[in-house]
Amino acid sequence: MVAAVMMAAAGVFHVYVKNRQINVAREIQGMEERISQHKLDITTLEVRLDDQLNPILINDRLSEMSSDLRRIPVGVVKAIPLLRSRSGKVTATVPGKDPRSISVIPSTVSTATGGP
Repeated sequence: MVAAVMMAAAGVFHVYVKNRQINVAREIQGMEERISQHKLDITTLEVRLDDQLNPILINDRLSEMSSDLRRIPVGVVKAIPLLRSRSGKVTATVPGKDPRSISVIPSTVSTATGGP
């Protein structure tokens, strides 16, 4: 009698473990599907971003919108020397310009001369 109860308990436990295993496998499959969907979304967004940043397409969109924005000729771009302080802060100075009005990007800094 005790053996029969133990066998029944082992059978119930086995069914419980198998059901839990199936549920975990389904959860893993759902997560893998979500991951692959996110990867596809990321790839789609990267393609859309590349399209948005394509200079030829930007020019076409600006022309379609009748925008006043025009390309800056290379000859009017002036390099600005960068100064790096001991603290690592990057600053740029342009004679006759308010330093707060200059955007500084550490890799390349330029300003168009002869502006408005």
